[in-house]
Amino acid sequence: MNGHVRAVRKLRSGVARGVVLGAALLVAAGCASSGQAAEQVAALDGNRYSQTDLAANKDSYHAQFTLSEMVGPWGLAHRAEGAGGHFWVGARGKSFQFLGDVTASSDTELQKLTRDKFGSVGIPGAADKNAGKTTGVVFNPAPLNSDLFVVRDQWVDLDGMPVPLTGSARVIFATDSGKLAAWTEQAPDGAVIRRDGGANQVFDGSAQGMAFYGVALAPTGDKLLVADFGTDPQVRTFDKNWQPVATTGFANPFATGEVIDPATPEKGKQAVPGDPAPFNITTVGSRVFVSYAVTTADGKDPEAFDKGEYDVRDAAADEAAGGTPDRGKVAEFDATGKLVRIIDDGGRLNAPWAVTIAPSNFGALSGKLLIGNSGGLGRVLAYDDTTGTFVDYLRDGDAEPVEINGLRALKFGNGESLGDTNALYFTAAPEDHKAGLFGSLRAR
Repeated sequence: MNGHVRAVRKLRSGVARGVVLGAALLVAAGCASSGQAAEQVAALDGNRYSQTDLAANKDSYHAQFTLSEMVGPWGLAHRAEGAGGHFWVGARGKSFQFLGDVTASSDTELQKLTRDKFGSVGIPGAADKNAGKTTGVVFNPAPLNSDLFVVRDQWVDLDGMPVPLTGSARVIFATDSGKLAAWTEQAPDGAVIRRDGGANQVFDGSAQGMAFYGVALAPTGDKLLVADFGTDPQVRTFDKNWQPVATTGFANPFATGEVIDPATPEKGKQAVPGDPAPFNITTVGSRVFVSYAVTTADGKDPEAFDKGEYDVRDAAADEAAGGTPDRGKVAEFDATGKLVRIIDDGGRLNAPWAVTIAPSNFGALSGKLLIGNSGGLGRVLAYDDTTGTFVDYLRDGDAEPVEINGLRALKFGNGESLGDTNALYFTAAPEDHKAGLFGSLRAR
């Protein structure tokens, strides 16, 4: 099924707040418990944010840039302060590059979102909607001449001359077709070259039924952690040479099957269809957050996973559930893969994907743990980072929860050349993944 989602969908017009079709709402309400009303949550004082649509695939979104090919964006990455570079928005078979939107910059050219001659990079394993989609995108800060995640012979056209680039990857991509790709910018003479072209495929797990939905560098920086939501869902680990190695820790705390290894119970239990499984993985310093979506069974074999399919509530059913769709989990681990805590989500998660921590200058939600629901209403939920308890939704100017259909990534800018530090950048794949959006959320 297109979109890899088992849910009766209800699309909303626009991106954030549309009108729910009456028929779909009646169907969803009929499935909900009788008399169930929308959840009432007291808004925090000052919890008001404005949404700006920066780039989209259609003129109807009135974004600053309209890029017709930017359909179904998912992962979002950028470099740290001082490293220059671009925003990288992974969308199906390409990554689209942007820079700027630093409103306080002394450089007037960077005060608004801009694009330069480095416009897009092709991603193997995600050529189109049938062959796969780009999901996770992560920046690698290692020196270009290091031996960490080296990309070899990545050919680019430099003013009519083909040049092979070889060096440590700057950006790494994961696809739901079970492949990893990477892009470097180091020329044979050590010069930095940024040109449109293609990333190189560095791993292919499609034959083993892998389906990658998220990727992150381990806190040590020398390993890659990947959320495999395929036929054997788990957190997978890759070494600096792109080779899969045994994962240490990160046992799925929601798995209910047989013990994986009685001799080493710390490996946990085997996940079975219906259990939440790793959907994304995010590192924040030495902390690692794993987002889990509820799996579904294969239609022909109830004991096997339906590869890449996750069980979510659609927007109407999400609303009818009173804000508690209960279709996902988030757990925090330490750098060694040891479970630290399970976020007390209160059943509010619906295929959660993005996790980030707000900086101290993000208004009423400063310092909060923010989790984005990719399913249903597409809300951003704020949790106390110390206690892990729910605080509030991220709200708009009318104190209503911001709702972004098809919400995916959440990431704060670096404050120098790639967004304001107090602006929360997002990607979204609205209209049943047939549209695309890159935007920001700022305190009013």
